[in-house]
Amino acid sequence: MKKLFTFLLLVNSIYAKVIVTTTIYPLYSVVQEVGKDKVKLNNLIPFGTEPHAFEPTPQNIVTLLGSDLFIISSSVMEPWANKIVKANHLEKITIDMSKHVAIKKHTSFKEGKAFDPHYWLSFDNYIRMVSEVEDLLIEKDAKNSDIYRKNAKNYIKKIKAIQNEYATLRSCKNKKVIVNHDAFGYLGDDYNIKQYHIAGMSPDEQPSAKQIAQLINITKKENIHTVFFEEFANDKLSKTIAKEAGVNSEELSPIGNISKEAYREHVKFLDIMRKNLVKLKRAMDCQ
Repeated sequence: MKKLFTFLLLVNSIYAKVIVTTTIYPLYSVVQEVGKDKVKLNNLIPFGTEPHAFEPTPQNIVTLLGSDLFIISSSVMEPWANKIVKANHLEKITIDMSKHVAIKKHTSFKEGKAFDPHYWLSFDNYIRMVSEVEDLLIEKDAKNSDIYRKNAKNYIKKIKAIQNEYATLRSCKNKKVIVNHDAFGYLGDDYNIKQYHIAGMSPDEQPSAKQIAQLINITKKENIHTVFFEEFANDKLSKTIAKEAGVNSEELSPIGNISKEAYREHVKFLDIMRKNLVKLKRAMDCQ
């Protein structure tokens, strides 16, 4: 019996996977690509859910208690995370990814929200996320370090290929867009795009009638061709502004999450970034 128990422990150590829990899809996507089949991956925020509106459940706590790593995007995007981490003594397994990327300051935010949390829309930051996950997995599972390094290297190569495609945005004739909420600041900074946003940092923030009228005027004055809306937010205001200004409306994803259908169809982060590029080029008269 003792020999059998020892054998089972050995088998378990050989085939055991690192259990990683993430909060939002961009983090999930990175762990998925770097860890592949060596990782058991959970995402707390269900696919098809607006991440800004998420509140954790007791089952989420159970998931966290069984995890080797808990990766959050920031206390701005997940204001509930710090309380859960402290209450359940998860400090040693918790990684705040915002501490490992270049963040964009935003002095107009409410107190306690000093930076833009949508940092994954910068390719340079997304690459930093890949490198950080690579290091985390190697630390937890050194025996598979070569696999993690290879996966990270291959994924970064794909990221840089799309980053090169995005360079065409620098040649656009009209580098102004109207988006649903203030989520595209990093992308705007990287490619010198001016974004006007309907809602604030969260898509559920509602603008006043005066602000809506101003956006309609901006759309006409700046010769903006498209007003962008988002999949998981109410598109009524975006489409109203587009209609009043006589322009198109189209979906542009900040990729905070993906739909259940996209998950089932294995749509990836870089697939969505490429779709966003096609829409941005069309909206901004790119060469």
